[in-house]
Amino acid sequence: MIRPFDWRDFNLVRRLAERGVCFDSEVALTRGAHPLQSAILSFLAPGVSSPTFVLRKDDDRQCVGFGQIRLRNGESHARLIFLAPGYSEDSEWEKLLERLIAEAASRGAHNLIAEVDEHSAEFEAMRKMGFAIYTRQTIWKRASSHSPEAAPVRLLLRPQQSSDSINIQTLYTNVTPRLIQQVEPPPAHFGHGFVFEENGEVTAFFDVSRGPLGIWIQPYLHPSSFDYSAELLNDLMSRFADRESVPVYVCARSHQDWLRAPLTDLTFETFGDQAVMVKRLAVRIGEPEFKPIPAIPGTRVTTHMIKSKVEIG
Repeated sequence: MIRPFDWRDFNLVRRLAERGVCFDSEVALTRGAHPLQSAILSFLAPGVSSPTFVLRKDDDRQCVGFGQIRLRNGESHARLIFLAPGYSEDSEWEKLLERLIAEAASRGAHNLIAEVDEHSAEFEAMRKMGFAIYTRQTIWKRASSHSPEAAPVRLLLRPQQSSDSINIQTLYTNVTPRLIQQVEPPPAHFGHGFVFEENGEVTAFFDVSRGPLGIWIQPYLHPSSFDYSAELLNDLMSRFADRESVPVYVCARSHQDWLRAPLTDLTFETFGDQAVMVKRLAVRIGEPEFKPIPAIPGTRVTTHMIKSKVEIG
């Protein structure tokens, strides 16, 4: 039986969380997955947090697993956040994932996104269930945000402003492959990023998410700013010098492989490679309501008129 999380499942989620897998790297590396807290919040305030579903057997007495997705209001895509325990052939893992897929579709999502290690058992299982790779990403990590031996920093960036929204969306459209645009929306961390502007046009944007565990950076750079990429990254890192103890992570997608050189020069190291997968969802369409078409004014066609036309022809 698979059902929504309730107060009876507190111990289940707490016990199985340590054996689970997080499929959202940004959440895991900045704030931590915290599946129990998310489950409690979704129970107390449905629609606010991550919907959590629990799988039990033997008349609701035997605990098997649980899973979580995230779907914000107004968005057409959902994210797979957490599944516990990890995949094994003798488990009910696939049934639980199928329930999460159905839940995302019932809430109006068009896609379900997951970030998966390509060498994991979960990757193979999800591919068999219809998940497809739409891009790959490399996560780069720098243990310290400040280097005492760094050269003087040239300030090129400025904090994101509300007036930048249209320019940032334009930049996203110009530099992001069409396949990714069909699945993921433009960056949504309003007010937390930094922009580089040339002649009134935003040619670089760094979407930043901060948490107690780390700082997550998603870069968007126009080809015209490639020559400045090392300086831009160096400037960005100087903004976090007050948080030296917190690791900084940069997520470089497969179409941004050219970032490898400047990141290496700034002492970043490869933290992990992932496949970003998507499951296309069938969205329920309500039954159409039929209405009678009003009569068109004019001469009524009779059988006699039709016969006359036939004879004349």
